[in-house]
Amino acid sequence: MPTRTRSRTRTVAQQRRAATEQAILDATEALLEQRRFRDLTVEDVMDVAGLGRTAFYRYFPDLESVMLRHMAGIAEELDAAAADWLAADDPDAQLVESGRRIARVYRDHGRLMQAFSDAAGAGPDVHDAWRAVLDGLVEPGVAHLDALIAADRAQCDRPGETIRALSALIDRYLLDVYGGSAGVDIEEPVAVLVQIWRRTLRLTGS
Repeated sequence: MPTRTRSRTRTVAQQRRAATEQAILDATEALLEQRRFRDLTVEDVMDVAGLGRTAFYRYFPDLESVMLRHMAGIAEELDAAAADWLAADDPDAQLVESGRRIARVYRDHGRLMQAFSDAAGAGPDVHDAWRAVLDGLVEPGVAHLDALIAADRAQCDRPGETIRALSALIDRYLLDVYGGSAGVDIEEPVAVLVQIWRRTLRLTGS
């Protein structure tokens, strides 16, 4: 077989594999709009995906691994939203837009993110992975706050624990708002979170 033909065949196979994986991911998220993770079965997912049950195991060993794949994508979205604030010339002014970006992630994937908590009871992998995602947002936030304090642009006595507490608050609050429905106007939770952050960190402009 010519090299070009083999390459084309390999590309088609890779595209087919990616499409099947995405169908499984999409079906799982769609089902989590209707039921809790613990009520999900592989058969349910593959029925929605329009694929045979055995195809699932060519791509994922179990439903927890599907959740971990979803989690990786959401972690990237949260990192990008937090990066806006970390890189801002005026962190106080940037709070609102960064808050919107974070809230959009929870609004768009709230039921899925709630399922991370549900899935945590099924095994340590999901619990530890989601904990690592949240912890990964803390360290750069602490470093940035330390720099702001040193530049007299913020005031905070315990920056490390304060950022950790604020990060946990964001997660629990936005899950409470969007874990069951995406119907809440995004500006409402953002206004609450921005108020808390501003009063807690006492940020100033550049």
